[in-house]
Amino acid sequence: MRLSGKGPNQTLLNQRIDAEIEKLYPLIGDIIMGFEEEASIEEQLQAQFIKTNNTLAIAESCTGGKIANRFTQIPGASAYFKGGIVAYATEVKVNLLGVSQSLIDTYSVVSAPVAEAMAVAARERFGATIGVSTTGNAGPSKGDSDAELGTVYIALASQNSVVSYEFHLGRHRDRVVEKAVHKVMELLHKEVF
Repeated sequence: MRLSGKGPNQTLLNQRIDAEIEKLYPLIGDIIMGFEEEASIEEQLQAQFIKTNNTLAIAESCTGGKIANRFTQIPGASAYFKGGIVAYATEVKVNLLGVSQSLIDTYSVVSAPVAEAMAVAARERFGATIGVSTTGNAGPSKGDSDAELGTVYIALASQNSVVSYEFHLGRHRDRVVEKAVHKVMELLHKEVF
């Protein structure tokens, strides 16, 4: 979506556009990724990761590699992006990431504790300063979890903290996945800026 206006008074136009943007936040605030700039959010993140000497690793489940794909489309990503694991199946989370089966049994594969364990594992296994993970139930069936369709957990692990977020992103599979990717970009933006 793009809001623009024409007229002789630029200050008045900016005020009116800002007022319309404020009206949109209650309706679509959860999917607003930012405002038009010269650089995409991936490019902005890349520049900031490099500037701050941070590196990134990803453990993706419900997003199926889409986050890693978005980052690696930008030339020069290897300067900060260490890599990622698509841990789609539960046994991959256990066997490759080292997520405890008892943690999964206690909380479910779609949970904050599992997302946090995945983010920590990604950070540690790739030697990155920041690890991010996604686990969720995009549908159409519930898979290995009883979590409501559209439930997604995203976790970020840094050297000093691990934090997770729970989102309910609807029931349309493709939109759930795409919204989860956007949420990761938004959370990383907040983390490194």
